[in-house]
Amino acid sequence: YETKRGMACTMDNILVTVGATGALNTCLTGLLNPGEEVIIPIPAFPLYESITVAAGAVPVFLDLKKSNFQIEKPALEAVISKKTRAIVLNSPNNPTGCVLSEESLSVVAELAQKHDFWILCDNVYAALSSEPVPDLTLDPGLRDRCILCQSFSKPWAMIGWRLGWLAAPDGLIDKFTILQAAQIASVPTFLQKAAETALQVDVASMADTYRKRR
Repeated sequence: YETKRGMACTMDNILVTVGATGALNTCLTGLLNPGEEVIIPIPAFPLYESITVAAGAVPVFLDLKKSNFQIEKPALEAVISKKTRAIVLNSPNNPTGCVLSEESLSVVAELAQKHDFWILCDNVYAALSSEPVPDLTLDPGLRDRCILCQSFSKPWAMIGWRLGWLAAPDGLIDKFTILQAAQIASVPTFLQKAAETALQVDVASMADTYRKRR
């Protein structure tokens, strides 16, 4: 992250997980208290709702179909409450493929700071997008409330290897590590060695192939 994205990051900010699903599960179950709310823009990957409910929290849906799948301020404000703990952003989106615009992300940033809730960015398709993907996790002003969820499955086509990671602000990873240790013990080390190799591979050629097919 430091060399390729200019993002301040140390090993204390990273947790290797069992795929992006493991990252989402550890993050949401680690953040949420029973009765708190998570804003989920829809259409959405179904596990956001499932994990939220399993954590005893409440999914609150923000329907984006009438706004061309972008987030508008009045609509987001309407679903925020005193119980709002987080919002989950998936860009490019599964299942629509929509990329959230700078304007949409600005709305989220403004209201997250105003109402003090977390922003979980599920960016697993970003490296393969055929258009630029704005990224809130690169905003220094949001570094204390943004959590990035990533996966090796999508960018490096490592389907079935079950490797992902969380990049989170100082202080969270220690707590997430304890939680994950209770859930899975650890991610197998030989898979992590394979992932080290993958990180040295540029996926631009794969993205070009997908663009041609598209």
